[in-house]
Amino acid sequence: MSISKPFSIVKHLFKKPMTLAFPFEALEPVTDYRGRQVLDLERCVGCGTCAWICPNEAIEIVEYNGRKYPKIHLGKCCFCGLCAEYCPSEALKMTAEAMISMFNKAEAVYGPDKLSGKAK
Repeated sequence: MSISKPFSIVKHLFKKPMTLAFPFEALEPVTDYRGRQVLDLERCVGCGTCAWICPNEAIEIVEYNGRKYPKIHLGKCCFCGLCAEYCPSEALKMTAEAMISMFNKAEAVYGPDKLSGKAK
């Protein structure tokens, strides 16, 4: 080992850090990133394909305004995108929304109103 080897670390003292000051700085999600789902209430036919195909059983079909719609438990969801991929009416879509955090488990359950953005 040479004498200069330990001093080679000095060059790293003057480089910009590779980390970000989150939440003030954040990276944009990559193309086709699968974040949380969004539901188009008008297009949904209530067939239940999304619940049937979900590998984690994170989706159940519930009654809302006299029709059947999916309810998704994001705590169980693995964001595989199968629900959106197999939706015959293309009512379920995956968004690029990556920052999904909440303080209690009850907030992780997205009913039809919350999925569609029409929650009160």
